[in-house]
Amino acid sequence: MLYGTATLFYGLVSDRFGRYPVLRVLLGSAAVTTLSLSFATSARALVFLRLLSGAGTGGIVTIALSIIGDRYPYAVQGRPMGRMFGAIAAGMGLGSSLGPLLNPLLGWRNEVRILAFGFGAASYWASVRNQRKALWRSDDTLWESALEYRCILDAPRGGRTLAFIFANGAFHGGIFAWLGVILASRYQLSEIGIGLVLLGYGLPDLLFGLVIGSWGDRYGRRYVVPLGFFWAAICALLLELRSTPLISALIITALSVGFDATHPLMSSITTSIDPKHRGQITGLATFANFLGMGIGALLFGRLMASHSSTALASFGCVEFGAGVLALFAFRAEAPVTR
Repeated sequence: MLYGTATLFYGLVSDRFGRYPVLRVLLGSAAVTTLSLSFATSARALVFLRLLSGAGTGGIVTIALSIIGDRYPYAVQGRPMGRMFGAIAAGMGLGSSLGPLLNPLLGWRNEVRILAFGFGAASYWASVRNQRKALWRSDDTLWESALEYRCILDAPRGGRTLAFIFANGAFHGGIFAWLGVILASRYQLSEIGIGLVLLGYGLPDLLFGLVIGSWGDRYGRRYVVPLGFFWAAICALLLELRSTPLISALIITALSVGFDATHPLMSSITTSIDPKHRGQITGLATFANFLGMGIGALLFGRLMASHSSTALASFGCVEFGAGVLALFAFRAEAPVTR
């Protein structure tokens, strides 16, 4: 939750001081705070350092989305957004799979140190690379920035898109948070077995993210986004059925495609609302996503107290209903003439 809350701050800062200076600082902070996790000597220290790392890395995705909005016009944002979210989903899937697979060999402390090294390398790359400055810099006062949040929510494209981003985050975050528990109880899988089954989540995104993003540019978000909601809902309902671990792995792989068809394209809508406040708007959208993921995980856990099938069926039905609403909410998001 602290990670998501931090996005509100870093989006504003990037509007005022530029994207790349803030991004370099955040990547360096991510390296330091992540490395500090590996030296935790108690559970309390681990929780505290994890909070610090969340606060220090919360703006990386927000600023990256804003940079895409700065560089690409809305008519062609689908492909770069699909590429970025494909990398995000693939990282989530690979991280949740490789973590338990490599833990017996490396130990969790060394795994965390490898991540810290990756952040450090990214920070160095961002420092030496000659990037152009952000296209917009805001000189608004704090009061004007606060009023901008109200303007975003009052705008038809802003308020409704944020609501769907929240709902989509709740769906995918809730299911993904509890997939390991479902697989362990249903098939008695070990940590390595769970990692292998989850390996497919996010992997298709590296390939299909670009394709689905181009579909959004060509045919409009009005068709692709609702189809993404319907696809994800059907996958959740199919996952409710008991089958073999292989079939479940294929369904989980297909589930991630629903994320590709919704979140990147909705994010591109938010980046096009107000270029002057792009970082602030993107931060609010990222906050809505992570708030939804957190609340979705809590709600799914409460439903799991009854049965995993109940939780999956409930989330699947709600996601299908969101798809029906999306048909009307995004009907004006037609292709833009280049």
